Amino acid sequence: MKALRTPRQLYRVAIMHLGNMIGNMNGSVAAEFALIAPVLVLLAAGVADFGLLADKSAGMAATVRIGAEFARIHPDDTSGIQNAMRSAMNFVPPLVFSGNFPRRCECDDGTPIACRESCATVGRPSPNRVFIRITANQSFTPIVAWPGIPTLVTGTTEIRLQ
Repeated sequence: MKALRTPRQLYRVAIMHLGNMIGNMNGSVAAEFALIAPVLVLLAAGVADFGLLADKSAGMAATVRIGAEFARIHPDDTSGIQNAMRSAMNFVPPLVFSGNFPRRCECDDGTPIACRESCATVGRPSPNRVFIRITANQSFTPIVAWPGIPTLVTGTTEIRLQ
């Protein structure tokens, strides 16, 4: 009959078997890492790109809202709208604006009308509704060129003045 092993003997046997298993891997850990590392790097770059794009998009939306608030008070001051948007956020590269902020007008019933006319003079329900479209663009350079990630981020809003 074999003698029972003590816990200390069992521990030594377990360590010996573990050492044999580790010693027999012969570079398999390095091979597995070589296969997985590029996938992990691409995954991290994708997360970073989408995060940067989301941050830039949120900043553009906030900047356009600031321009809309300025346009609500000073609707005819195109350069003032642009300056308010530029000074609100420090963007690198700089924001790109259209030369003007297009307007469209309509009567209360939704009929389009020239902005210099009055709805009351053409027999439509008053008052005139004036809409100003504010748009700004900024280039975006992702870390990795991914399909579906734009290289230009655009912020657009339309405000209604009465």
